[in-house]
Amino acid sequence: MTITFIAHSTPEPALYGAMAAILAELRALPLCHFPVSHDAQRYPNARQHVTAQGQAITSGLVWLERLTGRDAGEESGIESLIYRALKEDIVVPLREPLSAELNAFITAQGIETESLTVVRNQDKFQLEDCITGKIRSNGWGRDAFGRWALGSVSQPVMRAGKTLRVALVGDFSEQRDSYPAMLAALGDAADALAMNIDVVYVTSTLLGSQLDCTLADVDGIIFPGATITRSDAQAGPLATATWALENQTPVLGINQGMHQMITALGQKVLGQERVVMHGPSTLGSLQTGLPLAEHTQPRLGNHPVITRRGTLLANKTGNEFLLRYNQRRYLNPHLLAELESAGLNVSGYDESGEQAQAVELNNHPFFIGVQGQPELTSRRERPNPLLMAFLQQVRQCNRDRDVSHAALTKSVRLKHPHRLMG
Repeated sequence: MTITFIAHSTPEPALYGAMAAILAELRALPLCHFPVSHDAQRYPNARQHVTAQGQAITSGLVWLERLTGRDAGEESGIESLIYRALKEDIVVPLREPLSAELNAFITAQGIETESLTVVRNQDKFQLEDCITGKIRSNGWGRDAFGRWALGSVSQPVMRAGKTLRVALVGDFSEQRDSYPAMLAALGDAADALAMNIDVVYVTSTLLGSQLDCTLADVDGIIFPGATITRSDAQAGPLATATWALENQTPVLGINQGMHQMITALGQKVLGQERVVMHGPSTLGSLQTGLPLAEHTQPRLGNHPVITRRGTLLANKTGNEFLLRYNQRRYLNPHLLAELESAGLNVSGYDESGEQAQAVELNNHPFFIGVQGQPELTSRRERPNPLLMAFLQQVRQCNRDRDVSHAALTKSVRLKHPHRLMG
């Protein structure tokens, strides 16, 4: 049996393992992976990908699941790697080319090795044989949504209508280089709807007039469930959530993003002195000794969400749908109860029917938050229905605004203009 090692000396978590996943798909081989670490200071969301079984692993391995439909599984040690390779050929990503010592150890077990390295030629990535130096693959590139495709671009999608602007709360580098799943899933939904969208990145430090200018012409806002490591960076996303409330802009909140949306609503309804953010990844909580609690066991992997009949979420996803989770905290039920008078409804529960997993707001075109990560189950051929519903509402709201604007500015044509002539 043979182990094919794919070395990619890159600091970006989103690139690590991607070309190995592509080769595993082309050869119909399983991919195994060692534990890998990234610069957590530069890439705080480097290990935010969660498998269906609940293993938290490096974010770049999302491509294996997207390309092959196979779960990446848990991280392997050298012993389990050799045990697997004695039974079948496998592909293994590495940060650096295979060392002579490790190669000798593996071959001594009766296993052959193939060593390839990822090389970049302008905007394309290729595989090069470490021994012969020959290029062993065609060039692969990434499209505007960071998704991999043979050649520099993917097969074009016939799109119609005007270009809509969707704001993604976060840095461009964070969404493309550290945790690529959200941007890719947004592209999946846009392709399925044949929509033209421009993604606007709203950094966590934007406030005041700069934030107003950035959001002035956006058609929808997504709060991804990314980790914000600095406590002083909470104000920007919170201000963005408040802006979405005041301007009736469609908004989708994911995990921590949902927490920021509820905090913004709570501060508007109950006052800032009662609802505050308690550090990163924490829902605004009442200052009455009722903070957001942490799960004794994190909710990881695929779990069903039971929707509440009559809600927008139920209308878009059905009575029950599957959601991938990376959840370590649950919502404060006391805060939710106080916000019911403002139109906030719990629209989804866990299997027990007790813990809130999704919320939505009445009298708003689209204000939905979920505790899970819908982007992790999205595929080019099977976009996540929640992201599809969000973009459909974004398009509808834009059309409604165009109709209203046209009605207001359209001049009234006189039936008999000649009667006004002198």
